[in-house]
Amino acid sequence: MVLVRTLLMAVLIVMGLLAFFQRRIMYPATQAERLPVAAFPETARQFSEAADLRLRTADGAEIGAWHLRSRSGRNSRLMLLFHGNAGHRAGRTGWYRLAAGFQCDVLAIDYHGYGDSEGSPTEQHLINDAQAAWQHATGALGYRPEQIVITGESLGGGVAVRLAADVCRGGQKPRGLLLVATFDSMLNAAGFHFPWLPVGRLLLDRFHSDQQIADVTCRIVQYHGDQDTVVPLPLGQRLHQRAPAVSVDGVPRQFRLLPGSGHNGLLQQHAVTFRRELGDLFSE
Repeated sequence: MVLVRTLLMAVLIVMGLLAFFQRRIMYPATQAERLPVAAFPETARQFSEAADLRLRTADGAEIGAWHLRSRSGRNSRLMLLFHGNAGHRAGRTGWYRLAAGFQCDVLAIDYHGYGDSEGSPTEQHLINDAQAAWQHATGALGYRPEQIVITGESLGGGVAVRLAADVCRGGQKPRGLLLVATFDSMLNAAGFHFPWLPVGRLLLDRFHSDQQIADVTCRIVQYHGDQDTVVPLPLGQRLHQRAPAVSVDGVPRQFRLLPGSGHNGLLQQHAVTFRRELGDLFSE
């Protein structure tokens, strides 16, 4: 009996350690005491207005955000941006440059535990962050759903898909869903990197985009590098296959392959491609 209790305790300790360390790996958050947009003139000067925001999430945490207003007036499209698992919102200069080129506004947030946001990152906390951003965009900031392009890169793609599905299930229709270098599920991504581990039993945060995307009724555009070793191409292709073939407006789902590219720096490497192909999505 003592042996059984000892073994059970050992298993619980190992499971606890795995839970702790897997989130450290999944969310290598970069923190900052403050992230005023004025401290990043390369970003701020591209927009007519650049404001710091604090948003309150459903679990009570306060997260940091930037609202970047373009020069085209008050009826612009809005890029609602969810970044990848590293860094924070100040490092997303490629996205800000792309939006500014389209005269598109941006609302960029940092997740729980990232940048100057409170709390710690988990799947549910990131979902709460996205919902708070949507509510602020369509409430206090006054954007209509059809003006908003929900945009996610890598891990942020999982956040973006879930938000888009929730919004569409609620009867609202965003302008579009733009996904770059993202996965069908974190479960499959983890299984690729750790094939010797029983990830199906151990993984806490699963981000089942493959189960959510069927409910996304707006236009869907995906980009993926064919040399991506972080989120391998087949994971992105499987997500595309699970998406509705056409939007409610009759626009076919789109999957754009970026030849010779890996996981990072896609906006910088393919800036011309993004500017050429996304004008209809982001411009008035």
